Amino acid sequence: MKFIVESISLFSAVVVVLFALSQAWLAYYYLRSKSDKKRTGPTHIWQGKLPRVLMQFPIYNERYVIERLLTAISKLDYPRDLLTVQLLDDSTDETSEIAAKLIAKLALQGTKINHIRRVDRSGYKAGALQAGLQLDDSEFVAIFDADFVPRPEFIKDIIGYFNDPQIGMVQTRWEHLNEEYSLLTKLLSFAIDAHFSVEQGGRQAVHSFINFNGTAGMWRRKTIDEAGGWQDDCLTEDLDLSFRAQLKGWRFLFVEEIATPSELPAQMSAIRTQQFRWTKGAAETGRKTLNMLWGSNEPILTKIIGSFHMLNSFVFPFLLVLSCMAAIFPMVFGADVERAFMPVSILMTIALGAIMFTYWTAHAYGQFESSKKSTGSILSRAFLFMLIVSGLCIHNGRAVIQGLMGRTTPFVRTPKLNIDADGKKVMQKNAYKGSAFNFQNIVEVLFALIFVGLVLHSVKQGYYWMVPVYVYFACGYAMVTFYTIIEIVENRQAAQHTST
Repeated sequence: MKFIVESISLFSAVVVVLFALSQAWLAYYYLRSKSDKKRTGPTHIWQGKLPRVLMQFPIYNERYVIERLLTAISKLDYPRDLLTVQLLDDSTDETSEIAAKLIAKLALQGTKINHIRRVDRSGYKAGALQAGLQLDDSEFVAIFDADFVPRPEFIKDIIGYFNDPQIGMVQTRWEHLNEEYSLLTKLLSFAIDAHFSVEQGGRQAVHSFINFNGTAGMWRRKTIDEAGGWQDDCLTEDLDLSFRAQLKGWRFLFVEEIATPSELPAQMSAIRTQQFRWTKGAAETGRKTLNMLWGSNEPILTKIIGSFHMLNSFVFPFLLVLSCMAAIFPMVFGADVERAFMPVSILMTIALGAIMFTYWTAHAYGQFESSKKSTGSILSRAFLFMLIVSGLCIHNGRAVIQGLMGRTTPFVRTPKLNIDADGKKVMQKNAYKGSAFNFQNIVEVLFALIFVGLVLHSVKQGYYWMVPVYVYFACGYAMVTFYTIIEIVENRQAAQHTST
């Protein structure tokens, strides 16, 4: 029994360390690229006659942000005779009616928006995008989700990068309208900023595959067609198409200098929804595309980095197993628990150090506001985010397993509430309530209580080397539980207020 527990713990810890070191490795090359990069300015100018551009805005039940989105569309600075705008509206609530009224009003002001409604929501976002492509033959296609606010100059800023005929997609960085709304939005923006610096920038620095992030980017239409179009067998249809296109020989470009404002999910239920879709979708993409990657003629480094890219969600089930093994160590090893757990503790420390380096690099050298923060502030946010990640390992671990098993689940969109940086809500949020306390939440509460008990037990028995590990997991599960309960209470209060 001791051998089995120790072996499973060590293996899980090694996997977590490998993923952490892969991130730190990208951070290192991102850091190098900052010193080697020749500054060329934030814009490229298109050479020759401006091309036709299609802008697609897939939406589903976006009553709170649809007006903001359509207003931004009306301000786009690009010749109207060369621009086609599609509002791909699969909504089943009053969003469509709100949109139709505003589209009619904007039409009188010279802004034409094609309001496209499908009979059903087949294929979800991928299906909507592919359906829209069949109605237009523009050379370039830009895509924005409903929670984004494209800047007027977006097309002119980005189109010039396609002067290179090998460029198939250009991805821009995300900015956050409501980063300061709460601790949750601060931590989520912190993590997303790291993706739009060390991950995208690091992969680009070593000439590996990067990915379209589903929004705030532009495609060459030919690239989409040659790669097989949008397919709905992965929840992360963007990651799937990205790898298929690059395996066809197309080059992708990440432009850190250009950013698009967007709204972060501000509720734990919304974060869970987004994380589940991203995590399960990445596992599905790996299941579908990994063989194609390793069967290609790409360099071995591209294959390795691409594998970590598609399989990065695998860290969650191993983190869950690691927490379970840590919980039973005292029962299995008794007074010898610290000696037995020491190798795992060392590996966890290495992983935490690698992640801290990754996030420090991202926020010390990335092109966003958090780069102005002190090292202490960056590291504290990194640690708090790691606690949230650990607390979500049950939720995200389940998503990975479902993705590997090929279990089909619907595309559940992330609720957007039109919350600005000051926390002022344009509309009440009670239309998008998170689900009530469920079995998974109960398990998370039990894990939090178990680890609190293990902290007290370790202190009492003098197992002081175990205390930091147990405190870490206790805080992680407790944070997720706390924000889940807070949201449920707020929703009930909002419902009572509405009924009165």
